[in-house]
Amino acid sequence: MKQYKIMKADYAIIGLIIVIGLAGFLFNWQGATAAERKYATIYVDNKAVTELSLAPGEKFTYTLYFGDHHQHEAFIEVDDGRIRMLPIDENLCPRAVCSHTGWIEHSYESIVCLPNQIMIVFSNSVGSENKDGIDSITY
Repeated sequence: MKQYKIMKADYAIIGLIIVIGLAGFLFNWQGATAAERKYATIYVDNKAVTELSLAPGEKFTYTLYFGDHHQHEAFIEVDDGRIRMLPIDENLCPRAVCSHTGWIEHSYESIVCLPNQIMIVFSNSVGSENKDGIDSITY
């Protein structure tokens, strides 16, 4: 059986791949944390219900009404550019994954409550939602 030895050029190529990978990771991480996130959009049943301002220094609680006849309520807390969902009644959300998500503050994070079809995502500006309903096209 023939054995192969690692040459100096192989080490150089491996080092170059590692450096390029780390540079890409740092670029994406820096872009995600520096992205503007001035608003959070709240969706219920895949429809935008409201957008909340996440300006630094603001602190308030928003009451979200949901259900067929808006008979249920959830409390959403905003504090200094971050947002979270407070616990919902156990009968409505048995596992409470949405409230266990905790505070979110980065543009790549979101809060999702599947049983109640509630989703909270960051948006750059009021009304930034795509009006034609198309989010991507694949050929």
